[in-house]
Amino acid sequence: MAKGEADINQCPPGGQDGVDALADLLGVESKPLNEEFGQPKPKSVAVIIEKDCIGCVKCIQACPVDAILGAAKHVHTVIASECTGCELCVEPCPVDCIVMQPIAATLDNWRAPEPERRYG
Repeated sequence: MAKGEADINQCPPGGQDGVDALADLLGVESKPLNEEFGQPKPKSVAVIIEKDCIGCVKCIQACPVDAILGAAKHVHTVIASECTGCELCVEPCPVDCIVMQPIAATLDNWRAPEPERRYG
């Protein structure tokens, strides 16, 4: 998006809420999520199975938000609060030690479904 090559509706992890937020932030009209880039899924976070991690740094290089900590030949870990759930770190892992875990709804992360439409 920063290069002007991507549209606002190409991020399945953000879902329609993400598209709407980007549209509002950029002052453009919202549009439906482009399903060519994937289907929206429940919010999730990457988790590294540390006993299996070989410290190859491929996941670190793939993470677009720097949510993975580690160094070459040392165990890596994910900063859950920074992980967007994009899954870009999963495929590069040569030992399949990264799994996506759903984020349970809590009072800190739950949002009312479309409150503006109900009450606004």
